[in-house]
Formats: sequence, C-alpha cells, structure tokens
Amino acid sequence: KRGPLGAFTQIGMRGGKTVGWVLFATIFMAISYYSVIIGWVLRYLIISVNGTIDSIQPQSFFDAVLGGFWGQFWATAIVIGLVGVVLGLGITKGVQRISSWGIPLLFVLLVVLIVRSVTLPGAGEGLRFYLVPDFSKLNIGVVTAALGQVFFSLSLGGTTLLIYASYLPDTVNIPRSAITIGVGETFAAVLAGFVIIPAAVALGLELNSGPPLTFVTVPSIFGQIPAGALFATLFFALLFFAAFLSDVAAVEVLVAGAVDVFHWPRVKAIVVFCALEMGFAIVPMMSLDYLLKSDLFWGSTMQPVGSALTLIGLAWVVGLSRSLEEANRGSDGPLVGRLWFYWIKYVIPAGIAVILFLGLRDFFAAFGGG
Repeated sequence: KRGPLGAFTQIGMRGGKTVGWVLFATIFMAISYYSVIIGWVLRYLIISVNGTIDSIQPQSFFDAVLGGFWGQFWATAIVIGLVGVVLGLGITKGVQRISSWGIPLLFVLLVVLIVRSVTLPGAGEGLRFYLVPDFSKLNIGVVTAALGQVFFSLSLGGTTLLIYASYLPDTVNIPRSAITIGVGETFAAVLAGFVIIPAAVALGLELNSGPPLTFVTVPSIFGQIPAGALFATLFFALLFFAAFLSDVAAVEVLVAGAVDVFHWPRVKAIVVFCALEMGFAIVPMMSLDYLLKSDLFWGSTMQPVGSALTLIGLAWVVGLSRSLEEANRGSDGPLVGRLWFYWIKYVIPAGIAVILFLGLRDFFAAFGGG
C-alpha cells in the first residue's frame, strides 16, 4: 500500500529509502523528456485536424518542430497542464474514468487504421515483411532491445505498477490481472505494427527506428493516401491519448510519493511537480541529442534496474511464503508457485544484469560518440 518512496522501507529492505529515491528520480527524469515527445505528437495532431499534414514536407517539418523552442514549450505546457487536471480529479474520477472510455476508443481507432493500411495497393508485401521472421537478423542486440522495450511498455521499473497496485482492493485477482496486462499490451503492440509497417512497405518508405518512424515516415504515409488528413488525425489522436495516459501514470508516482512521505496536500504536490517537470523539460526541448541519451539511460537502462531492485526486495527480503501469498491474492487457488518465485529470485535478475551491461555499454558508446 505504498509507492516507491515507502514500499522498500516498509518491507524492511536495507537501504530501502535510497532505493525508493533512485526510482523516484528515474521516473522524474523520464517524465521531463517524455512530456516533450508527447508535445510533438500534439503538434502533429493539430496539423492533422486542420488538414495541413497533407501539404507538409515531413523531414523539413520535423526539423522545424525540433528547431522551434517556443512551439515545443507551449505544446509541452499543454500536456503537463492536462496531466495536472486529470490528477487533480483524483484516481477514480480522473485516471479511472478517462481510461475506462479511452482504452476502448483506442482499440476502435486501431482497427480503423489497420483496415486502411492493409487495403492499400502493395500492402501484402508489407504484411509478409512484418509477419515472416528473418532469423538472420536475430542477435543479442535485437533481443536486449526487445527486452528493454518490454520493460518500458509494461512499466516494469518499480514505479508505475507499484503505485497503481497500492490502490487495488484485496479482492482483485492478481494472477488474472498480470495475464491480462501482459496479453493486452502485446496485442496492442502487434496491432500497432499492422497500422504502420504494411503501409510503409507498400509506399516504399524507409522503416527508421526512433522519432523518424513516427514523425517522418508516418506523415509520409498519410500524405500519399486518399483522405490522408482524416487517418492522420485518427493516428495521432490514438498516439497522443495512449502516451498521455502513460504520462498521467508517471506523474502520479511523484504526487503519491510527496503525499505519502512529505504529507503534502494532493493539490500542492500536483502543482509543484508539474511546475518542476516543465522546468526540467526545457533542456530536452533544446537538444535532441540530450533527449535521446536521456531515454537511453533513464528509460532503457534504469527501467530494468528498477525491476531488479523490486524483485530483490520481493524475493530476498519479503521471502517465499509472503510473496506467494501476495502473488495469489484474489485467485481461487494457488496459481503461482515456487517455480515462479525461484525464477524471479535468480533467473530474471541475471537476465536484467545482462540488459544493464549492454544498456550501459550503448549509453557510453553514444556519449563517447557525441
């Protein structure tokens, strides 16, 4: 029943307060650049709604977005301001209500966009590219990149899931919830691939990774299909809402931590952290290089670290019997057993250590390369 600032101390973990602050700092720094990226999505949503996305030159427009400080500033300010409004309404009236109608809407938008993508001339080749594996491309770098993405998209950093779980009643079926989250996230990711990849391959566009895929390749797709502005609006509305909900969850970690540890009124915590995040977002607005390196460190590297610290606390401090009791909470029988416990105690931390090593290697390689 605690966020990261209180949970590790509550279980009696040695250095638990320090661990909590490390994870608190990680989520704080991640929000500062993630909110900037959501601001980019908002700007693309605006030009999609007004119909001008059909007439832009995608690369030049993206370069202009990155080069325009004040454009990024007001877009980021709107994002962080809206996050504050949702959190101000509370978990039930704010986060839960907006998610309850927003997630089904996201699914509907995905289906509409998939239908448009797979019915383009030449989309069959894109489907083959997406669905037929090329094992010659499989290497340790691809595997670790995929694992890093899983940690990020499932929020396995010892922060977001921890704070949301602290609000759950004891009657919630934990094993069923875990399966639902894992399957649902994977299903959503696969569907998103059906939106972008068949269309990009059909139109002969390059499938870059990172920001160019979303902000250069995707607008190029909508610029070449009938009713492109309409489908661009649907796409960027979907992307904005999904990313925005992630930002809400992340800032809630900070707000709940301040309420829990400093005993601040909730409104004060929201105002303070929204203002601080806005200030810390200024640097990633001014430097794409800083933003990408921040994501490599705070996202790809520190997310697995947070997971490892959480598993260490659960397996090595809480112990076998209590961990199994909590893991099976709300279920009709003991669905989670000793194999799971020893898996998270030994195997997963070892795997995370490998990811951490490779992540730090990539981070210092990128840092050394300027």
